[in-house]
Amino acid sequence: MLRTRCGLLDPATRLRWTRPPRSRGLASAAAAARPLRIGVVGGGPAGFYAAGRWLSVADNARVDLFELLPTPFGLARFGVAPDHPEVKNCEHKFEETARDPRFRFFGNVQVCGTQASSDSTVLSVPNTTPSSLAVPIPLEKLRQHYDAVLLTYGASLDRPLGIPGEDTLKNVLSARTFVNWYNGHPYHSSFLAPLIDLSKLEHATIIGQGNVALDVARILLKDVDALREYDVPDHVLAELARSRVKRVDIVGRRGPLQLAATTKELREMLNLPGVGFDIDSQILSDAVRDVEAYPKMEGARAKKRAMGLLAGGSKTPLAEASKSWSLQFLQSPVELLPSSTEGATAPSALEGITSPQSIGAVRYTLNELVPPSSASSSSSSPDPSQFSARATSESRIASTDILFKSVGYRSIGLPGLPFDERRGIVRNDQGRVVDEQGKRIDGLYTSGWLARGPTGVIATTMFDAFATADLVAADLAQAGQVEEKPEFRIDEYSGGKKVVSWEDWEVIDRIERERGREKGKLREKVVSVEEMLEVVG
Repeated sequence: MLRTRCGLLDPATRLRWTRPPRSRGLASAAAAARPLRIGVVGGGPAGFYAAGRWLSVADNARVDLFELLPTPFGLARFGVAPDHPEVKNCEHKFEETARDPRFRFFGNVQVCGTQASSDSTVLSVPNTTPSSLAVPIPLEKLRQHYDAVLLTYGASLDRPLGIPGEDTLKNVLSARTFVNWYNGHPYHSSFLAPLIDLSKLEHATIIGQGNVALDVARILLKDVDALREYDVPDHVLAELARSRVKRVDIVGRRGPLQLAATTKELREMLNLPGVGFDIDSQILSDAVRDVEAYPKMEGARAKKRAMGLLAGGSKTPLAEASKSWSLQFLQSPVELLPSSTEGATAPSALEGITSPQSIGAVRYTLNELVPPSSASSSSSSPDPSQFSARATSESRIASTDILFKSVGYRSIGLPGLPFDERRGIVRNDQGRVVDEQGKRIDGLYTSGWLARGPTGVIATTMFDAFATADLVAADLAQAGQVEEKPEFRIDEYSGGKKVVSWEDWEVIDRIERERGREKGKLREKVVSVEEMLEVVG
């Protein structure tokens, strides 16, 4: 059974996957006389798992991994909650991969697309803005050096709520931005400083009920002293120490049986010292009844445990708690309202610039649960966990001081890269990149969130990466003997900018750990690219 978001498995499963079986395609590819050169774009779990797979089974594999940041590990470093250090244990496996002499790490490199404009060629990048410090390398140039290029650069955009006030009110943030902030992501370490003042906020609302939402709530409600031993940056600890947040509402459009958060995360929230919990008792009772009445529902055992936890309530009774949180169901936000004027509506884009206001409330539509349209009309008992939300004519307004959007992420495409804008993923067939007509693009592959969307735990990404790695190797074996690709030389592209090697990263890693030891914590992260590059010279 999967038990963490970094791919940690129960002992039996872990043993099965430590040395993955050698597939026929991998064995054939490994038998080739010449080096098989594979480039990986993205230094998160998907990229490292795929690289490790190739290196473990093909002696002639040569893997180069390109990462925008000077630091590796992606979501394992910047997405996992700092008070869950055990979830980051997969980094040890990635370090083994990186120390293989057939592997090269190129950090501070921005793989990009190109598009012609009226006066020049413009770089387009798979994140929100180009980096002035990173070495830009067009994907089309990169492909000239590799038998296969695997794209695993993840999802760097947030899915919007798409409602009035979302972009025109202050204190409306994405959960991802907040997570990156408390994890010391270089692009977000100082971003929130002018935008948020927790010393003036008491009531937070989170839209979405997945594990990320619970992580945000836990960091807001947890005693700051209980976070000091972990790798939370000092400036984040200082801001959390100033926080006056006493209440967090976690709001979802469906019911308890559709709750996306795991039992582990729920238990941790309910056990927070001094923090109470409340929930609509009738909605919870209905869910408990449905679990008992439909024992064959998908994930019935896990759902039954979760409902039991919620029914048991928090370790600290609500009446005795200094802080509290709630799970609120069957509500969809339709408008964000300012705090200044009673009965006001969301400001326009112009008003948001000329007369900036903070959020003061959320207008919700109340929902009801209905069977999916695919359910047979003659079915007497469709699975209640598969019910969907349908808006009713009722609504409500609830006050709040800050709102976090936690409704998912999406990726960004590149010019020349087939991209499904609706789904927010690179067009692919089981990992092979395909054009709009479904025709394969030779030598180009994708895996992880970029390939399937932002779903699943990191263990899901591991299995996905292994499968894609096998697919690549099988394709290379089937291609037979082809002309060897020229080895990639970074100095042909760097233009005087610093490229961070794995040895450079180990210097940054050592310095962070040394600074952490001085403060009695796991590490004190370097939180700016400028300082990282200065540290490694």
